[in-house]
Amino acid sequence: MIRRAHQIVLALFDEAAADFGITTTQYSVLHALRAHPRVDQTALCELIGIDRSTATVVLRLLEKNGLVLRTQDTEDRRRNQLCLTPEGEALLSRTAVLTEAISGRMRDALSADEMAQLTALLGKFVTAFNDRVRIPLRPNAGAGQQT
Repeated sequence: MIRRAHQIVLALFDEAAADFGITTTQYSVLHALRAHPRVDQTALCELIGIDRSTATVVLRLLEKNGLVLRTQDTEDRRRNQLCLTPEGEALLSRTAVLTEAISGRMRDALSADEMAQLTALLGKFVTAFNDRVRIPLRPNAGAGQQT
């Protein structure tokens, strides 16, 4: 059921994002970079739970499209810092409607109490098994990387 729910949420996102030409992973990267400017790729992967090779592909595309900028860290030249460009920030601002559109569709199927219960139960599930996946989520991974 979780896999099917995931497929449905992806389909709802794709439907809502059709005019923006953005994937869920790209959206996650942009959103994480807004919250954690100048984070490096390793910390980004930990923030959103994706592997390094996926991040590399997505970041190259976002950089090519002028949405993300990589700059060499002045303190550690082996490290690249990532940040949104003004175009990336503008796209992310325009896509703010996506969250509301998807949430609205979900509220069509579930009451407010059911949504709260689903969110709480999924949070409990993720917390219980987060360490069992290849790339565990570390929501504060980028906190020490900001300057």
